[in-house]
Amino acid sequence: MTKSTEESTTPKSFAMYAATRQRRKQKRHKHAGAGSEISDLNITPMLDMMTILLVFLLKSYAVSSENVNVANLVLPHSTTSLNIEEAVQLMLTKDAIMVDQRVVAELRNGDVRVEDLPDGPQGYLIRPLYDALEINASKLKRIEEFGGSQFSGRIAVIADKNAPYGLLFRVLYTCGRAEFGKFKLFVQKPT
Repeated sequence: MTKSTEESTTPKSFAMYAATRQRRKQKRHKHAGAGSEISDLNITPMLDMMTILLVFLLKSYAVSSENVNVANLVLPHSTTSLNIEEAVQLMLTKDAIMVDQRVVAELRNGDVRVEDLPDGPQGYLIRPLYDALEINASKLKRIEEFGGSQFSGRIAVIADKNAPYGLLFRVLYTCGRAEFGKFKLFVQKPT
């Protein structure tokens, strides 16, 4: 026998070979088992990302001013080319006054009901509209306190083309009293 074959058959070499084989076998079984059954899964990073996406989508959906769709609302035509800025939406339809697509005051024959005018029929303040805008302003100021965007008092007035001027004046007066003094009046581009 040669010296090299003698060394390979020695118990020391065989023990190392067997130990190496055993370790490799254990690794294979460990990896094969991992594919069939998940024993430990950390989903915290995925939940963090989903939360961020959800907040982003909700914020962008809630304040998007570009798409205005109301069945009984006809906007006046204009050729303006100003960019749309994010603002609180106020819709003035033939039947109601809405803030962020929630009805705050109903209209009777195209005018505000007398019971919604605290100063009487000659007054300008529309109480339900004022209350809704005041709540909205306090919410936006609270968001600003926690590091959100600055409260600017911007409001987008989307009024029907046939809305009476007196009603529009009352709405704008009420907006101004509720700290929403920056008006943007929505119009429609002619097709």
